Amino acid sequence: MFFNKKTFLLLFVVLQSALFINHVHSQESSRFGDTPKKQITKKYIDSILKVVRKEFYSKNYAKTISNGEEVIKLANKIDYHKGVYKVSSIMGNAFLQTSDTISAKKIFSRELLASKKRNDSTSYLGASIDLGNVYFVQKDYENSLKSFKQAMPYAKKLKDTSKLFILNYNISELYLNKGEVENAEKHVNEIGKYISSLKAKPYQAGYQQISGRFLYLKNKPEEAIPHLKKSIEISKSINYTDGLVEAYTYYAKAEASLGNYKSAFNLQQEVDFYKEEKYNTDKIAAIESETAKFKLNQYEQELRETALQNEFIEEKASRSKKIVLWLIVGSAVLLFILGLLLMSYRNRKKLLLDLEEKNKEYLIAKHESEAYAIAKSNFFSNISHELRTPLYGIIGISSILMDDKAIVEKHKEDVKSLKFSADYLLSLINDVLQISKLDAKQENSLNKITFNLEDVISGIMKSFEFLKVQNMNTFQINISKDVPSVIIGDDVKLSQILINLIGNACKFTENGTIDLDVKLIAVENKSVKLNFKIKDTGIGIPKNKQLAIFDEFTQVENDGGEYQGTGLGLPIVKKLLELHHSKIKLISDEGEGTEISFDVTYEIPEENYATTKPIELKPKISINNKTILVVDDNRINRIVTRKMLEKYKAKPLVAEGGEKAVDIVREQEVDLVLMDINMPRMNGLEATDAIRAFNTSIPIIALTAVEIEEMRDSIKNSTICDIIIKPYDEMVFVETILKHI
Repeated sequence: MFFNKKTFLLLFVVLQSALFINHVHSQESSRFGDTPKKQITKKYIDSILKVVRKEFYSKNYAKTISNGEEVIKLANKIDYHKGVYKVSSIMGNAFLQTSDTISAKKIFSRELLASKKRNDSTSYLGASIDLGNVYFVQKDYENSLKSFKQAMPYAKKLKDTSKLFILNYNISELYLNKGEVENAEKHVNEIGKYISSLKAKPYQAGYQQISGRFLYLKNKPEEAIPHLKKSIEISKSINYTDGLVEAYTYYAKAEASLGNYKSAFNLQQEVDFYKEEKYNTDKIAAIESETAKFKLNQYEQELRETALQNEFIEEKASRSKKIVLWLIVGSAVLLFILGLLLMSYRNRKKLLLDLEEKNKEYLIAKHESEAYAIAKSNFFSNISHELRTPLYGIIGISSILMDDKAIVEKHKEDVKSLKFSADYLLSLINDVLQISKLDAKQENSLNKITFNLEDVISGIMKSFEFLKVQNMNTFQINISKDVPSVIIGDDVKLSQILINLIGNACKFTENGTIDLDVKLIAVENKSVKLNFKIKDTGIGIPKNKQLAIFDEFTQVENDGGEYQGTGLGLPIVKKLLELHHSKIKLISDEGEGTEISFDVTYEIPEENYATTKPIELKPKISINNKTILVVDDNRINRIVTRKMLEKYKAKPLVAEGGEKAVDIVREQEVDLVLMDINMPRMNGLEATDAIRAFNTSIPIIALTAVEIEEMRDSIKNSTICDIIIKPYDEMVFVETILKHI
């Protein structure tokens, strides 16, 4: 190795600095060194220690080191070993703050040896931890581990809980860094023993973080996540950026290992945010450290200039040269700072490139997750159709049987029970499908349809007639006169909300009253805010269960000691109201009934809609002699629909597929077509297009078991006039036909 001019100059500056510091120390020795021995007491030294500690926390490391050496001399005069240890610890950490690990190691090693000779367990314990920290900063992990392990018996002997926590934490972290998870387990468990007595938040955050990290590395991500979440919560409360980076990093890894890639991607964004924050903090800390070094040099320069003024007044030329020399030293320090910043920039650039690569991986995972969500949605769509199709047959046939007087007289209660069971099963299926779609984020938008509010509420109330009679309840509906009859919004989701809330009220109320009130809250621009309130006189909800009932699968016990339903109704209502930016308000007490209310804002249509009135039908509706074609590939469904039409004296024709339906409409006079959508070979939409090619006026109504939300866009883009969802309410079925016939 050879030395160029720049290297030689830097070496010269360092040597001169060392000589200068020794000289300054000799000049300052008179400050405390001249104190008479009789005045030197432990109390006097402790008071000076406070000054040294204050200088340390003020980051005046030059004064900390200079004054600390004088305190050690005084403490040695009266053999005050505890004072020597305290000031040595402060000085060593001052050297660490200025990145002088060699000087720090020298001080801590000296104190470790001295405390061992005098059998001072407390000082030995502290010096061992300090020395272990120096090795850790130097990345000498083996010696760091050795120092911490050597200190462990002394901490146990002294029963020093905080030191035991710190030692076990440091050892655990070192083992985990090395990938030795099994070796770390004992010490992670030891940490858990001491954390209960340590209330300080940094300890709590550290414990949760190291526990979560350990469990993740032990392939227990589900157990790791609660610890990591708790660590994040505590770290945020104390602005502990390093803790947030560690906790979020392993939280993201845990979610990824569980296959929750979207969640992992979002958590990785948090990691990136806090790494950026940590980078800025570390940059500031590096600048502060270098500034502290510079201040140390400045402080020593000031001392030297003062000494030179006292000793070499006549030597102006020499003094000028030395000032220039220290300016060079300052420049060298500044260059060193710039070098650190350059290194930091390069590291940051490398980090950003790594993050870009990780982001690409997470995007791939995101696309896979979205593909899974689409497949899941298609699955539930098929399940919806497959479950509702046979239910349509059961409900339809039971409705037909109820109209047969001979059967009703003999099996009235059996037929009613059959229909109620089928309706109840349909309700359960709807709940399960609805919650699955909401959880999959498939229904995250609201439709805007012009609808008659009174019609919607009337249709809902009709669907509860059997349950109303069974529990002997009374319905009271009160819609304020100032509430607009026609509004624009999502009528389907409003129906789902009211059906679930009124259904709950019916289940848990017997011989009582169920009120539905709709009031106007405010009118602004072209929108109206309405309040819906459902009040019952049922069993009520205990205070301790009022939050839990909005969790999925949670149920309330009825008077018979049984649970009713799936526990999905209120969670569905809560999620649907969140789409409307609204919340449920609940007032209830055990045995005193329940009142549930919510507010929803709807648009007001143009004036030409304001006069729209609901269709009024007489109790006995007739579609006499109307030729109606029923198109359905399911034989039972064809029978049910045909018999329903015959009940109202219509003339039904049947077709088992789209091709035959097209032929019948072409060859015969047909007043209306009830078209199934999901059929083999030619589906309902294709059959409709084929009919429209030669007949544009005939009303065609979709009669399908597919969800209305899934069908709405398809119907809107086709020439189909309306939709009837199977299974349907009998009155709705006939009303819909009458609108178009």
